[in-house]
Amino acid sequence: MKEQQIKRWKGALVGILLLGITTLSVSAQSADGPKGMYKLKEIVQQDGKHVEADFLQYKYCLDNYTFTLGRNFPKTGVHSFNLGVSNPDGKPLTYTGDLSKTENKGIQTFATSDSTFTERWFNDRSDFNPRLFPFQTNIDEIYERVDSSDVVQQAMNLLQMKLGVKTHPLHGVWKLRGMQTKGTATSQYWVVPDKGERYTIFGSNNAAIVVPHPNFPKAQMNCFFTPCNYLKDNVIDCDGQAMIIHWFDDETISITRLGDDGRPFVTIWDRCGLPQNVQQVFGTDVPPMTKDVSRFMVLDFVAKYGQQPDSIQKAFETFDFAIDANERNNAIFPVLMRNGFADEYKAMKDSLFARLMRAEISVDEAVGRYVYWFYKDFDRHTNCNAASFRKLQSETLVDYSKYIAKYAPEPVGCKVNDDTYLLRLPSCMGEVPTWDWLTAKAEEFKQSGCKYLILDLRGNGGGSDQYSLLFTSFMGSTGYSRDDYHYFRNGFENRRILKMWRENWNNAENDSVYADALRNDEGSLITWRYWPKGTQKYEPLVRKAAIIVDNMSASAAESPVHFVRIHNGSRAKVYGKERTMGCEQSGNCNTVRLPHSNIILTYPMTVYGTFEEACKERNPGHKPDVIIPLPYPEQLTDNIDSWVLWVAKKLK
Repeated sequence: MKEQQIKRWKGALVGILLLGITTLSVSAQSADGPKGMYKLKEIVQQDGKHVEADFLQYKYCLDNYTFTLGRNFPKTGVHSFNLGVSNPDGKPLTYTGDLSKTENKGIQTFATSDSTFTERWFNDRSDFNPRLFPFQTNIDEIYERVDSSDVVQQAMNLLQMKLGVKTHPLHGVWKLRGMQTKGTATSQYWVVPDKGERYTIFGSNNAAIVVPHPNFPKAQMNCFFTPCNYLKDNVIDCDGQAMIIHWFDDETISITRLGDDGRPFVTIWDRCGLPQNVQQVFGTDVPPMTKDVSRFMVLDFVAKYGQQPDSIQKAFETFDFAIDANERNNAIFPVLMRNGFADEYKAMKDSLFARLMRAEISVDEAVGRYVYWFYKDFDRHTNCNAASFRKLQSETLVDYSKYIAKYAPEPVGCKVNDDTYLLRLPSCMGEVPTWDWLTAKAEEFKQSGCKYLILDLRGNGGGSDQYSLLFTSFMGSTGYSRDDYHYFRNGFENRRILKMWRENWNNAENDSVYADALRNDEGSLITWRYWPKGTQKYEPLVRKAAIIVDNMSASAAESPVHFVRIHNGSRAKVYGKERTMGCEQSGNCNTVRLPHSNIILTYPMTVYGTFEEACKERNPGHKPDVIIPLPYPEQLTDNIDSWVLWVAKKLK
């Protein structure tokens, strides 16, 4: 099976057969010699006979090296070519002058100018081509400088990383990881490496395939050059063949083409500089790949776990994918790791992995328990829909249907008494209630003359802060009592969402954060929003205010608690029995579907600076300032219940 895969791969790199089998050696170049790219125009034999070469050859002359480049003749309608780079005799190409027309004086370089030079060499090697190179005679090769439009010059530009204007995300160097054995373009797992290293360099409108040797420049290097047409971010055309690009992240892709048998042929590539020995020759400095890709490789998997059935392989990929997506994108993850939870986390993860690979637990349970570790003690925005997780979640949150006969909060905006106004907000999603209803109630409150305000957020699962903070702003009396930060986790999936937001909504804030993300390191936390101490001052519309919460008050329904505690001291207090759900320290959730399953992982892309200390408590949610001593009300719908009446009395 492996031999068949290698056989398929040998002729399939980017759908092109790589034929160049030549070597490159280097030689010192004096300051007096020619500089730049020159093309062989004519051969003059020792007897003065002029002959035309039946091959294409170039000299590329630099300060320190001289290269001889040979390419195959172009065929009609074919614009790609193999490029060989060599210097067979290994002698330097320096200006010598016309030393002899008949004697063997080695390499002679003369008749140099800005646009041409002549190289003379003595054929004492063999009688390999008497028509062009008569044996035991001097051969003159006349070269002329080429301009930037010459395709060999363009190929050399790629090797020197002179790639032109960046027109596509592929721009740069990619190293072949290997063939994806299952032919799945959306999976970077189950990869078999090629026998040797292969690289592809993508320029602005062309590409080069490079197969270097570890001993380069003393050993051979094969190159293939082809025009490259970028049709979309995920579709390119090389040498007349369309290829599909799947982006795992900015640094890893799959390239899919149709094989000779009509089946998809998938290869995995990682962004990476050329080998250091090649970069030293061409004067480039592109960082090498440093990430560990062993867990994606078939042989490494077998070495660690042995031969496993397909079901175990799929479970491995699903669970590993979940871990990778969470670690690289969840905004709370780096905060937890730097606050003393790294060892506990690793032990939990390793234990679940070991049990999964021994088939002691299902992948549903492995993912569920993994996500629940974050959910239970730190952040309720981190969750998933695995059945095992839902069971654990139900044991964590209060089920109010057990205590309240009818727990179905509905929008309410009315007076409780002559000077107290109630706004019950069961959702911030914009449907029940609508924004028009809410703003009308805000105007009603302002006209009511009430000096006491109750904001009831029981059962509110969140949505937009715009809804929950409208009435909360009426409680404000000072600016921020301290600096307040909100951070964005710089991960590939998160940037993808942010890019989509930028395209759909004209928002200067999104533009600024996206620009910062591109400049900063992968995985870092960058400032999403910043509120300096003393800013956002409010004129209070109330004498006193109350916010009623319960364990179902989440996310945007928790933001008012943060607001009143950072803004106004004792003017507003939080009432309830239990802590809020525990979503307010993070936000802007994204979802990722795990492979080989219907499990959806949800995680926050942003986190507040206050989470740095809050996570140490291992108790998500805001604790009420005042614990309501009453039993739960008999019902919570559109009524003025016993808790509201008690709070209204307490305010006075």
